[in-house]
Amino acid sequence: QEELDLSCTFVCKAREKAGVRLRPPGRERPPGTGDTEPGRRAPEKGSGEGSAPPQPPSAVEQSLMLAGRGIAAAQAGQHEEAVRAFSAALQLNPQEHRLLGNRSYCLEKLGRYQEALGDAEAALGLQPGWPKGSFRKGKALRGLQRYAEAARIFEELLLRDGADAEAAAQLEACRALLRVRPPSPTPHSLPPAPLCPPHLTPVPPQQRSRPGGNTGDTSVAGGSTGTPTRGPGQGPATATSHLTLPPSHPARDCFPLWVGNVTSHISEKVLRHTFGRFGEICSVRMLPGRRCAFINFCGKAAAEAAFGAMQGATVEGSELVLQLKHPSHATPAPPPRSRG
Repeated sequence: QEELDLSCTFVCKAREKAGVRLRPPGRERPPGTGDTEPGRRAPEKGSGEGSAPPQPPSAVEQSLMLAGRGIAAAQAGQHEEAVRAFSAALQLNPQEHRLLGNRSYCLEKLGRYQEALGDAEAALGLQPGWPKGSFRKGKALRGLQRYAEAARIFEELLLRDGADAEAAAQLEACRALLRVRPPSPTPHSLPPAPLCPPHLTPVPPQQRSRPGGNTGDTSVAGGSTGTPTRGPGQGPATATSHLTLPPSHPARDCFPLWVGNVTSHISEKVLRHTFGRFGEICSVRMLPGRRCAFINFCGKAAAEAAFGAMQGATVEGSELVLQLKHPSHATPAPPPRSRG
């Protein structure tokens, strides 16, 4: 349900709707000889007996070419370009529900949930009961934070197909979000909040009992409230499974969520739009050189809801990896992904 509609019947059905008939194979002849009989010369230009000029592609054929471009762009993570291609195809072939479904998919990836919902409902109007259309509608409703309505859509899909794993996962996420009930986003920008440290290292147990002692650790000093610094010889930043922050550290006031696989296509605006529906965000720290970011939530429940719903989610063509980084959480490191 989640992927683009690449059904092999897409082309055939679109042609049938427009009454386009393909020429039988082997019927095409070189230009200028299609209507001449053996032994007769082709008529001269201007004689009035010339063959008809080649017909331009029909509207449906043009829409199919545009749909192909849209699918290729979407698969490459270029969702804006894909939306433009599907929109142009729909102008030529407005009755093709799969075009609406694919455009809804791309709009949802871009965070344009209201438009995605409109396309999904239009597709269902053309093809009532279409499972992919219902799935697209549910995803758009979830993006609009209308979790109860989205949950009902996914429940209906599971009643029709109990083996639909994607619908089951979406239903579980919606139910989790309903339990959290995050506050509505405020129209005013939030005041700046202290950033959680981007690099945190474990503190050995023997050092935890001496918060005021000089341990030589330059990452997080006991009782320090400054931004941590990296010591010589430290490698690139990676997520750690256990953290310890002193009670006076400003990071205690927020609940960081580490986000991995952040590509150049994922901006701070995209992250705020994607994760803001789970609850109030204090701040976002981007680390483009390390392909990761920290999203600092003001509430613990919001961070946990985002972690449960967005682990492994695809944003701008990248599959996210998440870890909860507050000391009150004990998030295990994600298992290594198999290669091959």
